[in-house]
Amino acid sequence: MKKAVMIGLPVAAVVAILAIVGARGLKEPVDHAKDAHTEEAGQPCDQDHDSEAATHDGDGDDAAHGDGHAEDEDDDAHAGHDHGEDDHADDVVGEDDHAGDTGAEDDHADRGEGGLIVLSDRDREDAGIRLAVAGCGELEITTRLLGEVRINEERLAHVVPPVTGVVREVSVRIGDEVSAGHLLAVIASRELAEARGQYLNARGRRELALIEFERQEELWEREIMAEQDFLDARQALSEADIELQTAEQTLHAFGVLDEELEGLTMTHETGALTRLELRAPISGTVIEMHLVIGEVVGEDSDVLAIADLSTAWIDLDVPQADLSAVREGQSVVISASGIGTPDVTGVVEFLSPIIDEETRTALARIEIPNPSGQWRPGLFVTADVSFDQCEVAVLVPKDAVQSLEGEPVVFVPEGNAFESVPVTLGRSTKTHVEIASGLSEGQEYVVEGAYALKAEIVTSGLDSHAGHGH
Repeated sequence: MKKAVMIGLPVAAVVAILAIVGARGLKEPVDHAKDAHTEEAGQPCDQDHDSEAATHDGDGDDAAHGDGHAEDEDDDAHAGHDHGEDDHADDVVGEDDHAGDTGAEDDHADRGEGGLIVLSDRDREDAGIRLAVAGCGELEITTRLLGEVRINEERLAHVVPPVTGVVREVSVRIGDEVSAGHLLAVIASRELAEARGQYLNARGRRELALIEFERQEELWEREIMAEQDFLDARQALSEADIELQTAEQTLHAFGVLDEELEGLTMTHETGALTRLELRAPISGTVIEMHLVIGEVVGEDSDVLAIADLSTAWIDLDVPQADLSAVREGQSVVISASGIGTPDVTGVVEFLSPIIDEETRTALARIEIPNPSGQWRPGLFVTADVSFDQCEVAVLVPKDAVQSLEGEPVVFVPEGNAFESVPVTLGRSTKTHVEIASGLSEGQEYVVEGAYALKAEIVTSGLDSHAGHGH
């Protein structure tokens, strides 16, 4: 800055001149670019000071220069203070120049007066911005419950060997799809061999008893034999029938079918009487298997589990406070996060009349279709249960509401720009939310593309409260 040197003037006059100069410095910003240009031209600041000093020397007396030296120092101090104010003015000019440069860059997003977001027509189209008029709507009152996907136990079968034996063959693995009657494993059982032997003996004795009875009956009718002999033969046949039926039922309990019984004969083939075939009782997926060749298994061995996973159960925990909102036959929307499975709607088929003592919740069960197997047993799910409806004055989609620094806002059009307006949220569903205040019925707002406007604020560095109508 230039340094004014006053010589030979009264103190009051010097103070007045400095006051005028200071006022002009506040009103007229110093042109730093001009000063810089002067310095680049090889004119040092000292030379300017000497020039001004020479001017003042021409107006005053040489002898007064020494007397006014102290005053000149005071003048220099005041001049330095004025220079600081000029520097502040220069800073203001710099901000204005920067604002001008921003407007000259790109018209993608501009900040108009009051912090409005200005987009060109093309940018609005690219962002997919669409407006709607705020209005009333029906809001479903829902409660959210937690639950778990479970196997449909009505379509679950545990395979247990009916007799003790040794595993000889295994025909399936975990995850295999099997149909009803499919061979699962072969077990060699001494107990089964004994039962088959008893059946064959009983069948043979019954045949002999039948022949004797027929002979005695013929003789009795011809009055050749006494009636008592006939009655004894009939009694023996009856006992043979009972013995045969008992042996047959024993084999049925061991899993032997009628077709096998009809073809069962006494044979010397190795292992024929000990062979027990375990077959799938239902169609489904093998989900558990505890079979190793050579292992001894028995009636207490759960060797296989087969489940039909084409349907699944959803078991929900209903807290005490929500019991009044859940009832049998009620529609429920079920969702699971992180697996990419679309939400599914089901109906409450069972609501337990008993409260669990540990969880203090009641069980609500829903059966859902699961043809693709995406609803895997063990998944945690949430269920939205709708139990009431009400009319609200302003209802908007959830995507229209964005969060700026933790404050919910909606964007409203303001001429060719957009303004973020703080709102107060009320009740909500999975897709819509009530606006309690901040957006009036009949007012236009951005229903699609609100996230793009939020991104413009974040990426351009605009104040997140820009445009708020406080």
